[in-house]
Amino acid sequence: MPAFAATTIDALGRRRTRVWDAADSTELRAQLRAASLWPVRIAPAQPDRRLARLTLRSRDLIALLHQLELQMRAGVTADAALAQLAADLPAGSARTMLTQIHREVAQGSPIHVACRAFGKVFPPELAAVIAAGESSAQLPEALRSLAAHLASTDELKRTARRALIYPAIVLVATTGLIGFLLGGVVPRFAEIFASLHITLPWLTVVLIRASVALRHHWPVLAILGATVAALFVVAARTPRLRYARDWALLRLPVLGETLRCLATARFAAHARLMHHAGIPLLAALATGAELTGNAVLARNLLAARKGVAAGKALCDALPAKHALPGFVVPALRAGETTGQLGAALRHIEDYAASRAREQIATALALLEPVLLTALTAMVGAIALSFFLPLFALLGGVNAR
Repeated sequence: MPAFAATTIDALGRRRTRVWDAADSTELRAQLRAASLWPVRIAPAQPDRRLARLTLRSRDLIALLHQLELQMRAGVTADAALAQLAADLPAGSARTMLTQIHREVAQGSPIHVACRAFGKVFPPELAAVIAAGESSAQLPEALRSLAAHLASTDELKRTARRALIYPAIVLVATTGLIGFLLGGVVPRFAEIFASLHITLPWLTVVLIRASVALRHHWPVLAILGATVAALFVVAARTPRLRYARDWALLRLPVLGETLRCLATARFAAHARLMHHAGIPLLAALATGAELTGNAVLARNLLAARKGVAAGKALCDALPAKHALPGFVVPALRAGETTGQLGAALRHIEDYAASRAREQIATALALLEPVLLTALTAMVGAIALSFFLPLFALLGGVNAR
């Protein structure tokens, strides 16, 4: 819902400016009249760019949500709880955020409105959960659900990062070794072979030419590599090319299934949160499709959204050849049939996340031998290109 900055005068003549949620300015004027406030100025709220850019680590945000939940369950008001948490924190992003939120809440703004100023910390789907908790007087439960969701997402991200550490180290080491051999070792052997005036095998010739190209044209190669990387980044922002890229990635062995499960878990998690927040399914599907991070799955979900808008059940509205995992449709059908769509989305989220972890473990088990084999093959090819001319030379000497 849009936010407006309204300057008002109350019955005692006090002037105050605060942010309100309303569909438009007409609805906001009605809200102000109902609150016995006279509007002086109404304008779309302009977010503070400094606050909008503020970031916070997931584990710090999870801890703050748990602490706020505990204090509110103990009977402490939100205003007092925010003030106490801000006072207990050291100087930094978390203290700045809580101080600003407390200032807005003390002036009468709802907590979810104050949170929206921090767009990177509280994106719309998270702010919607807090709004639902406030409107239903179940804010502690909403905060606990939000913290659990963030913890699950953070654990999945850490698992993926840990899975990438070993391949990254091996790739850097292999690149450094090949660069050292081509730039430092191969030229020495090339000088020796040139002084012997022998016919070189094709493998040795290819290696020497690669060494010459690397030593004399490395700036061009670096610019070319940077250009290709930039083209990939730009292409990812083009809808058609991004769709083609994601379509190809989903068909890779192991990696494709991992990406499919990760995207499904993200969609189910955000759709569940927005469903529990009372947001209509159409809006939850639109936001969930955007948050999948995969153009193919996003297109499937947007197509399903059109079917839902036409009156179909979500499980029937998905395209016949959708890219979602096979367990999604039966779970959705069971949830919609029994009126437990939120529980079905929770099941999809948990199962997709567990499948993603299993796929990551499988990928790691396969990745180590593949990388070692590739490294052995490359180093062996370089070593063989050194020894083949020497074998030919020794064979000619023995023949004489």
